[in-house]
Amino acid sequence: MSSALVWQGIRNNNSFLRKGLNGSLFSAEAGNLANKHSYKFSGLANPKTVDISLKGDDVTFSVARNKTAKQPKKSKYTCVIKKNARRALKSVGKQVGSYRADLKKAALGRLSALHKSLRVKKAAAK
Repeated sequence: MSSALVWQGIRNNNSFLRKGLNGSLFSAEAGNLANKHSYKFSGLANPKTVDISLKGDDVTFSVARNKTAKQPKKSKYTCVIKKNARRALKSVGKQVGSYRADLKKAALGRLSALHKSLRVKKAAAK
């Protein structure tokens, strides 16, 4: 199925849709870097998705693979980023820029926000 057809099906009704103030729409799906309900950022409709998330105290970077889309276990490539913030931003920027250049700014913003939250969490624990 084409991604445009999938988006038409899930655009108005899906379980990840969240409605904010003033009629703004947000999305809580995995693979949505900006948490905006739009075709560009959708992790469900687009075949090429990028996800940056926290698992415990580690930042994980996931990329969907097109070749193994029918094999759920192999369909995502996930790696844990254990670098400091500056090196992580550089490496993720290169990877996302070569995979989906339109999501580079959103990916870097998400990664820097996650690193900042980890830094605040570690400072509060001391």
